[in-house]
Amino acid sequence: MKLGRNDIPKLEEYWINHSELKKQLQFRRFELLYYQPDTNVGGGKSNIPTAPTEQEAIKLTQDELYNNLKRITESIDKVYHNLDDDSKFIIHARYFDTNVDCYEWEDIAHELTKMRQDDRVVSRNAVLRKRNKIMEDTAVRIGWVSVQAMLTS
Repeated sequence: MKLGRNDIPKLEEYWINHSELKKQLQFRRFELLYYQPDTNVGGGKSNIPTAPTEQEAIKLTQDELYNNLKRITESIDKVYHNLDDDSKFIIHARYFDTNVDCYEWEDIAHELTKMRQDDRVVSRNAVLRKRNKIMEDTAVRIGWVSVQAMLTS
């Protein structure tokens, strides 16, 4: 399966909201581990393990929202960690920084050209190709597409 036209904006949204997603993950973890509703309303003996560590592990592994947030945030962290300097600059300029002077793809390409040691010019299309590669890597890590599907497309 190949990334569609609507997938890249969603993946970009994950990158833009990365710090907010991390906060949501921490809050969801707190919510799961420290909110104690009465689960034994009808009386009788509960069938839930009483060991606190086991209960925590069960709660975290069974919660879909927590697992989705964790997969997204960890995927973004791993992809970012493996990027080269130019790609990291693209991510910072487009998704992390609030500086509006260098936001458009042409501006990012211009800044990358100024950062180069040689006289080669970085084009807008080159920046977009790098962005697409970053988004494809993110999609593979999240589990949206398989590596084999990306290789055959």
